[in-house]
Amino acid sequence: MSPFWKNVNDELLYQGMNFKTLAYKTGIPYTTITNGKNRADSIPSADVALKISMALDKPLEMLLGEDIDFSNGDSETSQKDKSAREKHLFKKYEKLIIDLENCSPTVQDSFCRMARAMSGDRK
Repeated sequence: MSPFWKNVNDELLYQGMNFKTLAYKTGIPYTTITNGKNRADSIPSADVALKISMALDKPLEMLLGEDIDFSNGDSETSQKDKSAREKHLFKKYEKLIIDLENCSPTVQDSFCRMARAMSGDRK
């Protein structure tokens, strides 16, 4: 599965949807979607990718796996941008969070201190 289709699949799981529902919401034939997702290097055409992006209410760049700057240059970031950023970060670090939750409080504390030290945050 290509990175695009993996990101679509992850988003569908997050939203509690499946590929049939995506096909319905986009008007794209289900066979087109399944053929695309089953090819290892498949990236859909621009119009198909855009329809999928719109149906999932996700930036196309996010589905393509490109880094996104969620700030708009202003001192205030909109709530929608903040929510999108939080979802993006959660999906990115979800496995790490689950693994950390399964550790003892001592290990959790040590890990957090190590992460802060490595990032330069001394709080």
